Amino acid sequence: MVGGGIIGLSTALYLKRNDKSLDITIVTDKITPETTADGAAGIWGIYLLKGTPVEQQRRWAKDTHDFIESLWTSENGGKMGISLISCTRLNHDPNAAAVWKDIVYGFREITETEMDQFGRLSGQHLRGYQFMTYTIEPIKLLPWLLAEFISLGGKLVTGKKVEDLGKIAHQFRADVVFNCTGVWASQLTKDESMAPLRGQVMRVKAPWIKEVIMDDLDDGNYIISNQDSIVLGGTHQHADWDTEARKDDHDFIWEGCSALRPSAIEGSGFIRDWVGLRPGRTSVRLERDKVSYREVSYDVIHNYGHGGSGITIFWGCAKEAFDVFNEVKAEQMKEPIKTSML
Repeated sequence: MVGGGIIGLSTALYLKRNDKSLDITIVTDKITPETTADGAAGIWGIYLLKGTPVEQQRRWAKDTHDFIESLWTSENGGKMGISLISCTRLNHDPNAAAVWKDIVYGFREITETEMDQFGRLSGQHLRGYQFMTYTIEPIKLLPWLLAEFISLGGKLVTGKKVEDLGKIAHQFRADVVFNCTGVWASQLTKDESMAPLRGQVMRVKAPWIKEVIMDDLDDGNYIISNQDSIVLGGTHQHADWDTEARKDDHDFIWEGCSALRPSAIEGSGFIRDWVGLRPGRTSVRLERDKVSYREVSYDVIHNYGHGGSGITIFWGCAKEAFDVFNEVKAEQMKEPIKTSML
């Protein structure tokens, strides 16, 4: 298994949960708390999925929502960083909303009077929806997933940057390699459909904020309440690899969020700026492939390109990756199968 972020880790865990006999090794440069996911607010909501077929979006989102619900109602749900919260989503495409509106709780369209309480840096809001959803803070959830994976016999190799899928399959004598390398898949697989979607956010202390407000227009902002801080955002800058925080983006986020919910963040305490690179792609890539090394062919299952929806569809994608794996396994007709997770 190549990749130790939310997609790689959840895929490895799903495989181990469903077949404990599998010998699975996660090979990754970075693991929690140093992955892209760890800095994210973790709001459940489809975002930046582009051309991914609607039926897949819904299936993956529903499977993940059900999994998150099961974690939230468990004894340690809060410790995992999972919270049920009120969300207002402004200017969201009604056709896109149709994909997920029956999954969340209490979905409704808000009135113009209700919408007037939310401002913008320029112009007015076009429409608004309100519902209850989850925030799933990856920096708290990922250690739980990793601990369970290890407890089931999973293995972990960190600090290793993978540059060739065939070579890593050869080194680990893997029968199947799962490629879950996120934005770095663009370089690893020479996938021209991939590009980073740079996201800069700001964390502040504002414990009086107990909600989520998202403006989905390109020039929109968002306010997302986490358990210990508030995430203000944000940007989605295409094909931008810069991971340093920028003052212009900082100012845009602060001014936009101040306009979005007037006076709500006044008096908040600045914690830090943060930048992450979302794995942007024309559509999620979840499919079988072949790679070669020293004239030997290896099976690969790609699972990357989740845009800004990794936390929304990770478990559904892991489930489908397991189904694809079973197809490969049936064709290989050999046991036991050893896998590497990238």
